[in-house]
Amino acid sequence: MNCRIKTFSAWIVFSLTTLISVVAQNAENPFLRPGYNKPSPPKVIKPAPPPPSPIPRNTNLEFRGYFKFQDQWNFSVFDKAKNTGLWLKKGELSDDGTLQVVGFDPEKSEIRLKDGMRLTLKDADKRVLAVPSGQISPPKVNPKTVLPSSTPRTIPPPARRR
Repeated sequence: MNCRIKTFSAWIVFSLTTLISVVAQNAENPFLRPGYNKPSPPKVIKPAPPPPSPIPRNTNLEFRGYFKFQDQWNFSVFDKAKNTGLWLKKGELSDDGTLQVVGFDPEKSEIRLKDGMRLTLKDADKRVLAVPSGQISPPKVNPKTVLPSSTPRTIPPPARRR
């Protein structure tokens, strides 16, 4: 019986120490600042950023001009790689079938092509180009240059000594 009492008392001591340690863990620590164990506020999940705009497939294209004729828009597209330009209507395919204008925003002066690429109207180069006139201009003469005279110059003979 003595053995049973020792076992029972050991079990009670073990149970009490376990209970005290669990209570002590949940109790506030006197060495920590007040409010240290407060639950953190819920994290705000930011929405994903919008996907990047599509990368243009042909950067050699320029939108050069547009006009409206008989209630139909016409657009000038220039290909710098081929050094060619063409006029397209909305929905019309180019001769090689690679270009088609599917949308136009007159406020932004922007067209949308079939592949999703957007082209904005190119600003004009503010420079004046020389235009050949077909008239022959007389050669310019510099006033500092000496023109040869029509009469030949002669050198006088040396003077004789007496």
